[in-house]
Amino acid sequence: MNRIDGQKSRDAVLEICYAKTVMDHVEKRQDPRLLLRMPVRCEGPAVPSYRTLGFTRNVSRSGLLLEAPQVMARGGTTYLRLLTGTRIVYAEAVVIWASEASPSRMGFRFAKMSRADAFAWEELLAFQGGPTPRSSLRIPIDLEVTCHVPPDTRLQGRVENLSDGGLLVVLPQAVPPRTRVSVAGPAWLALPPVEAEIVWTRDSLQKEGALHGLRVLADETGKELFTIGAILRSFFG
Repeated sequence: MNRIDGQKSRDAVLEICYAKTVMDHVEKRQDPRLLLRMPVRCEGPAVPSYRTLGFTRNVSRSGLLLEAPQVMARGGTTYLRLLTGTRIVYAEAVVIWASEASPSRMGFRFAKMSRADAFAWEELLAFQGGPTPRSSLRIPIDLEVTCHVPPDTRLQGRVENLSDGGLLVVLPQAVPPRTRVSVAGPAWLALPPVEAEIVWTRDSLQKEGALHGLRVLADETGKELFTIGAILRSFFG
């Protein structure tokens, strides 16, 4: 190992140790942390060109821990767009600590939030602190899909909500549970098909067809679909 590589390695270790020290300090606060994976959009104003989409590791009344491809420096201020599954909550937040070690993360403390948004955030925390919390949020979307059922049946349907682990799909006819299917989005999304397994199905009086709960089999593809859904929700929700 040369001198430069050795210095980079020591810097990385120091960065991780610093982040852990800050996190240990923050853990002593009164607000409990709740595990939750939910999409968050961050942008400026401290860095006008800064915009990124990340996912929370945990949330609390006073802030959250976010994994994101781009991080801001400690002390920076940003606007957060929190996609809670039922509505979009807006908040101004300050970066308490940041780490570029993979996966890159930031710890945020809320600085400003409207009364209505604060109430919606409290509702989410109350649900996550209850007896049936979710590990990831379902994001409502309306997306046309084509479902390929082996050996050669193709059904046109719509996705009503999705998470990084599954999706709710309406199809014109019922497909039995445990059937493995391939779900493809519209051509304009330019996404590869998602391999999934039907967990449950039931007829719907309100919908033209049957509801299907699908479990995504390919983790990385599921995350990609989840990200696309979150982006759609953030721009059009």
